[in-house]
Amino acid sequence: WIMDLRLIPISKDSLEWQCSILKLGNATILLNCGWNESMDTNLLVPLVPHLPDLDLIIITHAGTKHLGAIPYLLTKYPIACPILCTEPVCRLGELACVACLEDQEKYRAPADNFEVDDILRIFMQRVRPLNYRETFHTIARGRALAACPYPAGGQLGSAYWTLHYGGHAIVYLVDCDVRRGRYLDGLDLQRLLPSCRGAAQQWDAVITSPLPSMSSVLPRHGILQPPHEVHAASKALQVVRSVREQLLLEETIAALRRGGSVLIPADVAGWIPELLLLFEAAWSQDRQLATNYPVAWLSPLGDMVLDQIKTRLEYMSRETLTGFELRFGQNPFILKHVQIFQTLEELSASHPLTRPKVIMAATPHLGGGDAREVFMRLCAEPRSLLWLMGVPPIGTFARLLLDDFVLKHHTSRDYCVQQHVKQPLPEDQLRAYYEARIQELIDSGQRLPFQPADLLLAKLEDTMIPLPGDGHSVTPISGSAKSEEGTAKLDAKALTRLQLRDVSGTSTLWSPLGWPSSRTLAHSERRSEGDEYGHLLTTSELKAWRAQDQESSMYSMGGTAGLGELTVGEADGANAVKEEAAKVEDETPPSLLDGVTDWREALRIHFREPMRCEVRERLVQVACRIRFLPDSTLEPRDLYNLISMMAPKNVVLLPSADDLSATSMISKHLHCGKLVEGALAPETHTVNLDDPFLHLSLPGSKRKANFLPEIWTKVGFQKTVDSVRIARVRAAVRLPTEGSGARTLELGGCSVASDTSLEESNEKDRLPRQGALFVGLGPAPLSLSVLKEQLRAAEWTRDDVEVEFHAPGAHAAKPWSSRVLRVGGKATLGWRGNELQSDEAGAWETPPLKPHVATMRLEGLPSEEFFMARAALYRRCAPV
Repeated sequence: WIMDLRLIPISKDSLEWQCSILKLGNATILLNCGWNESMDTNLLVPLVPHLPDLDLIIITHAGTKHLGAIPYLLTKYPIACPILCTEPVCRLGELACVACLEDQEKYRAPADNFEVDDILRIFMQRVRPLNYRETFHTIARGRALAACPYPAGGQLGSAYWTLHYGGHAIVYLVDCDVRRGRYLDGLDLQRLLPSCRGAAQQWDAVITSPLPSMSSVLPRHGILQPPHEVHAASKALQVVRSVREQLLLEETIAALRRGGSVLIPADVAGWIPELLLLFEAAWSQDRQLATNYPVAWLSPLGDMVLDQIKTRLEYMSRETLTGFELRFGQNPFILKHVQIFQTLEELSASHPLTRPKVIMAATPHLGGGDAREVFMRLCAEPRSLLWLMGVPPIGTFARLLLDDFVLKHHTSRDYCVQQHVKQPLPEDQLRAYYEARIQELIDSGQRLPFQPADLLLAKLEDTMIPLPGDGHSVTPISGSAKSEEGTAKLDAKALTRLQLRDVSGTSTLWSPLGWPSSRTLAHSERRSEGDEYGHLLTTSELKAWRAQDQESSMYSMGGTAGLGELTVGEADGANAVKEEAAKVEDETPPSLLDGVTDWREALRIHFREPMRCEVRERLVQVACRIRFLPDSTLEPRDLYNLISMMAPKNVVLLPSADDLSATSMISKHLHCGKLVEGALAPETHTVNLDDPFLHLSLPGSKRKANFLPEIWTKVGFQKTVDSVRIARVRAAVRLPTEGSGARTLELGGCSVASDTSLEESNEKDRLPRQGALFVGLGPAPLSLSVLKEQLRAAEWTRDDVEVEFHAPGAHAAKPWSSRVLRVGGKATLGWRGNELQSDEAGAWETPPLKPHVATMRLEGLPSEEFFMARAALYRRCAPV
């Protein structure tokens, strides 16, 4: 059985954003659905033809790099397949998409493809969250497909996925971290090792992201080593755990004391939590830092992200959970020295940018958002400091700064960059925009955000004008109203006074934005023009009253009121001009917004206020200090060792716009390095940007057996647990026939002498009943305790399969030792001696010195527990 594997890269640079299509046989799986900071829809055009064929979408991380395009695709295209991720990734990814959209609308043109409501709806209704080690089963093209997430480290809820389809096993492992952080454990290696799955069950393919080729030339300073024991210039350095944290705090504190600000661009759901805990611990140790240098997190949804992190302690490290219990429930993410600001204006009002401070903001590559705007204001100051976290992708502004200031050691450089400036529309254009939107609602028959109030009933002669969608017929007014299916095009003169109304329906309760399960009262306020005594006036009465008031003012001021020091002739001319202007104003067609007080504020609630976005070329002088801080993800050595321990058959590296020298280094190291005993060097494959896809042929682990007629007639099946049937056969392997294939077994009868009787031949066909002889492979003797620990470490026994010692059954057919090892109640392991009369003889856990005295026995019903217990026994010893 050979299955085709095709990998179609949608993203041409997996270091910037990740999106790939995996075709495994007939199943189609989307591996991540990320987007870059520009949110360019043209990048997703190659993905659109494959959307109807998707069977599953899996998400690994909560950043826009891994799931940023989910709201756009599900809003624009009908996608019905399941979308899987862990529960923290679902919640944090939702906030990351909202924050990215708000940053886009804050400094650039608003996105017309989806809105915040679409993001909330998709993540609440379409995305299915899973726990770690929770397997999701589905049927893809008639075959069972299983997907399961495991901890990947680095970010809260990040996971690598295992895929099982048609007897093949695939691992999708990207952006993982093998080391423990301040609040998270590292990568879960146990599931990836061959000892957990058996030597015969190697991974067919491991799909991973490459490492940047320039990592070897960048300064690393031994960042993963413990901190150096030097004289600390501040008490804050006492909390560091590695050289990386020590370097970050030393440079940051030095820049603050010189009078400069420090900018750390990072993703909302990325390294921000790790940085928050570090600065919180450091500022708590040094009161001088906490008093003079504030730490600010600039994010529109920072408080919501922090609340989501606080409530998910079960996904954090054991150290964090232990500290939470020892401190009597004190959450580590209750920050006292970090302030959260939603906008740059709030930050500037509280702490002017000219004063030294630490600012953390998105986006990480300075492609837009608050981080880019803050950098534009701080880059000309030599005392300021910019931290670059990790290697930025090629083509980004952060990559240019890395090449010039870190690799080439420049101290000052001029850049011509694009700056997006948003300005409000003039009142006449804004009025025309809102009128067009209201007219669209009227034409489509939808409910208006306003309703007519106190119209001129006398002038309309008792004519009723119901709102569109009420289901009543409409009497034509001046030939401008229609009466088909309850929709009407209202006359513009009849909408001279409009009023805010409930857009959610006829009910007085409506759901606020972001709170779909809540209901509240809609606020409305009637506003009408009145005279000096408070009496409401109609349009004609109001016009007459205004005209009368103007005439009285004119006579009282000698006919030249409001005309200054003009002569009588000049005043008459001015009055004539006014009369002409009044005539022109009277001839102007009425507007849908006439008579609406504060129409801008009223319509802003229901329609997005349009802004004019301008792109200007700006010459920026960068004179600040720029430092590179390597992230704590995989190093080349870590990737080599990880793949060597996994011992897969194939390694697939996702495409990258960076140099491919790192790929050749990985392939050379895997072929020359030390692998797991008995494993062959995996084949390394790289997705070429010029090729449309990568194709692999995966041979299956299953084999086909052909029984000759003389054997098949003697086979008798017996029912076992879970409707499984099993037969015991004694046969000899024959040479395969032509056309049967190399993986096909031909089973025939055992050879029998010509002078052998029928009873003797039948006796030889029976299976032997004696046990096999095994030789231990390890230095320690075989024991039940060793087998127990090995079975408990397996993935399938962690949740619902019990592996414990028990006393043998009272009605056991054969004698056992005093205790046996039961696996899920379906398999039993234990020692069986030839003579078990005494208690001492029956209490064996390890066999006696003489091998013929005791025998290891495994019995049970054919099931997963039985075969896994047998595999554990085979891994500890070899048959002779």
